[in-house]
Amino acid sequence: MNIRICFIALLTFLAAFASSQTAVIKTITVKGNSEVSTEAILAAMRTKVGQPYLQATLDADKETLENMGFFQAVDVRAQAIDDTNREVIVQVSEWPVVKEIRVVGNNGIATDEILKAVGSEIVVGKVFNTRSIQPSVNNIRELYKKKGLFGDVSDFKPMLESPGTISITIIELTVNNVSVTGNTRTKLNVMKRLIKTRAGEPFREDRWGADLRRLYSTQWFENVRSVENQPEPGKIDLIADVKEGRTGNFGVGLQVDPRSSFAGTLRLSDSNFRGSGQSVGINFLQGTRGGGPSVDLDYGNPFIDNHNTALNVSLYSRLIYRFSGVGFGSGNSPTEDDLYTERRTGATLAFGRPLNDNVSASIGFRYEGIKTNDIKNDSTGFIQQDGTLATVTLGLTQNRRDVDIDPARGDWFRIEVEPGFSNITKSGGNDAVTRVTGQHNYLKTTAEYRFYYSPQKPRGRNEPDAPRRVFAFRARAGTISGTVPFSEQFFAGGAATVRGYEEDRYWGKTSLLTTLEYRHPLQKALSLIAFVDYGGAWGGYGSVEKFTQSNSLQMNLGYGLGVSFRSPLGPLRLDIGFNKDGKSRTHFQIATSF
Repeated sequence: MNIRICFIALLTFLAAFASSQTAVIKTITVKGNSEVSTEAILAAMRTKVGQPYLQATLDADKETLENMGFFQAVDVRAQAIDDTNREVIVQVSEWPVVKEIRVVGNNGIATDEILKAVGSEIVVGKVFNTRSIQPSVNNIRELYKKKGLFGDVSDFKPMLESPGTISITIIELTVNNVSVTGNTRTKLNVMKRLIKTRAGEPFREDRWGADLRRLYSTQWFENVRSVENQPEPGKIDLIADVKEGRTGNFGVGLQVDPRSSFAGTLRLSDSNFRGSGQSVGINFLQGTRGGGPSVDLDYGNPFIDNHNTALNVSLYSRLIYRFSGVGFGSGNSPTEDDLYTERRTGATLAFGRPLNDNVSASIGFRYEGIKTNDIKNDSTGFIQQDGTLATVTLGLTQNRRDVDIDPARGDWFRIEVEPGFSNITKSGGNDAVTRVTGQHNYLKTTAEYRFYYSPQKPRGRNEPDAPRRVFAFRARAGTISGTVPFSEQFFAGGAATVRGYEEDRYWGKTSLLTTLEYRHPLQKALSLIAFVDYGGAWGGYGSVEKFTQSNSLQMNLGYGLGVSFRSPLGPLRLDIGFNKDGKSRTHFQIATSF
């Protein structure tokens, strides 16, 4: 009995299996599509009219149509027409046609920029396609990364209440709070002036890093580091933790001066007077070669108004040893005391204001009385032009360096226009070149570009003073029109221009200077430097003694090695330079070369 029942069941199964194997697809009907063509749907399917009916193939077609991205729902099923023929019915529900794209939650990047990043992935007037979501999200993420912001997409879909509207919801990392710790002396309002990041703004890593570097560049702090907390998703608290350093300085000592050999110094200054950010200074210098002392009284205030306008004032009486060698390298002394000096007594007043994070504008005024020590006679060939001088300096500066006091990356550019007025009341020395008494106008224009590159990784937010191997380049050009006093020309030669040559060896109304340095840190405060200088000045007053000059382009090569040391007085530089003839000179200065 059981055997007979099993045999009948087996025959029934075989009959059904044979029937299914012989069934074929008679027709395929597509329903529910209006924007996506039937032809496109049929082309995507593996099931074709005339093929044997296989349920596995229909299941695969369903997945294929879903992956096209045009449909909210897909159903693919077969129904019998007769024993051997089947009709396949494809039922789809399309996503709506895009009528508009709405972006919400974005504060750091404009909606137009985000829509541009979405680009051709989503097009108004065409059916929304879910396959466009991930490429669009990736483009938006990349846009935020390029802008230095932190942003992501939390939602990307048609709105239920308005199906034709595609809603893109952005989540940005927003600054919740900005604070400072460790400033026991510097006033909080001064710190806030230096920090540009504000609560409620999108968090910009580059902007916060620039704030920390700006604090460090004041040289009021030994160390500046960032402390960051996230109290909740999408929010960040920023803390600038500083360690204040000594800003007041009192010193009595002896320094080496490139023009006057040795000089006794008395210095009293404070770059952060009573924590206000203001600077005051008194400098007294007496050279061992005579000529009287030099005295400077300086005052600076970086924040005189709500626009961060800076004010700098200086009153001074300075003795300048115009040339380092007595008699311009000859034995013919110009004066009774074997010195050639200029006494400059006057004042400067300058204002500067930032136009944006990288660009600032400035205007400065200078008034001086100039007196040269008396020339013995005209035959010496030396130049005397005594009188008064007034100038106005208009400048525009772009600064994109990482750290101002020791750049490793970025660039710096400044263009300066200086109209001047001179009133020469006494002329002496070489008659052929110095008889310019009276009133004269001139215009001095200078442009300078500096570039810094390090093959090492950029300094992090918490390492603004990290040593770096640096290639530094400088190019400076200038020209003067009108009648300019001898002392206001461009001068080349010496520690700040072309090393390996005497101070002020070349002069003229046109100047070009280029410098390339490689700076290799030996320690955090000590660096070894290799340099090449190439520059000169020409087209001005004529030759004097052995200091021959040129009326046309004349460039001079200098090269050598030096060391730089960060001291409490500031950076110290000692260079040994060689000129084009292979002769060497030693140059010392309390400053960086650039």
